[in-house]
Amino acid sequence: MKKIIISYVMVLILSSVMNVNGASFQKALMLNEHGLSKEAKSELIDIVFSNAQNSEKAKAYYLLGSIAFDENRISVALDSWRKLVKQYPNTKEAGLVRDRIKELAEIVGEIEKESINNVLAQSYIRHGDFWSKGKDNKFIIDSSWIQMVEAATKWYDKVIKEFPNSTASRVAYEEKMRTLIGWKELGRDGDKYGIKESFYRYMPQLLETFNAFEKEYPNASTLQAFRYQIAQAYWGDKNWAETRKWLNLIIEKAGEVDSFYKDAAQRRLQKIEY
Repeated sequence: MKKIIISYVMVLILSSVMNVNGASFQKALMLNEHGLSKEAKSELIDIVFSNAQNSEKAKAYYLLGSIAFDENRISVALDSWRKLVKQYPNTKEAGLVRDRIKELAEIVGEIEKESINNVLAQSYIRHGDFWSKGKDNKFIIDSSWIQMVEAATKWYDKVIKEFPNSTASRVAYEEKMRTLIGWKELGRDGDKYGIKESFYRYMPQLLETFNAFEKEYPNASTLQAFRYQIAQAYWGDKNWAETRKWLNLIIEKAGEVDSFYKDAAQRRLQKIEY
């Protein structure tokens, strides 16, 4: 009987460990990747309140904060990351957010109200909110005379430098290139930005960024799309030689595979000059 009880206890212990090991965190990751953030958060909270190793709990806190941040619940994200730094200061995850907490805290008031535990104080704030319903809860930043392309690329470059060879870096590269390609505001007199404003100012930056992107992410699925945008920018500048060069590069990179951008490049090559 004693042996049976001991065996039963061991089964319970092993079962508990199996439920909170790396597979459980991997399950949370997969749930989140497939848009099941509610289920992912539940899985992560189970890890936090289990007997999992500290390394697993640190990962759980980190991902909980990341999910909250993606949901624009900045104060909740900060709360998770502060707990992470306080309880597991020597983990890799704590190192990732430790220096960012102060910076993130600056935007909490702009995005959402922080939770207040004091009920009486909360009631006073609600009384004040009643009389100031018309106030802006989101701050407006006047961008007049600010170089918006430069302001944007500064932050993309920060990600590229601080988080190399990561998904964040790849996305930052792509957003930086889209910014350099530029846009035009609505309306006949809408302002232009990036290459649409000044081809010769921003095209060298776009080429430099693309070359770095291709080197760091040679298998990125968006390479052909950006090659076509570069070809199109040269076409808009009536640089027929560079247009042909980039269109032919698209075809060369595609090889024998039929693809949208290969087909588009072949069709554009049929008529370049206008």
